[in-house]
Amino acid sequence: MEVITKNWVNLAVLLLQCGFLEFGYRLYKDYKKHQSERESKNKAIDVAIRSLLRTEIISLCYKAETQGYIALYNLESLTDMYQAYHELGGNGSISEIYQKAMKLPNMSVHREV
Repeated sequence: MEVITKNWVNLAVLLLQCGFLEFGYRLYKDYKKHQSERESKNKAIDVAIRSLLRTEIISLCYKAETQGYIALYNLESLTDMYQAYHELGGNGSISEIYQKAMKLPNMSVHREV
């Protein structure tokens, strides 16, 4: 270990001459490029999912408001979607619509065949 600490400059020059540093730099550069691409794709996926959640939340809230009640089977889905929407960075514009739907009476809907 003492040899390395005393001769680190010589070791660096040797590695440079052998091409190891260039190889390592290329690996690092490729890694950063792929990481950047993954981050861009993940952001796009988050935006797409958030948009889909927003559309579905608005649809369910509109349906509930039109009917004058919210079906129990929609209540849990609506709550889960609302929480996921905000965790993905959704803004507060949906909150008012969601709160109106939550104030509606809950109803168990049974369909007779």
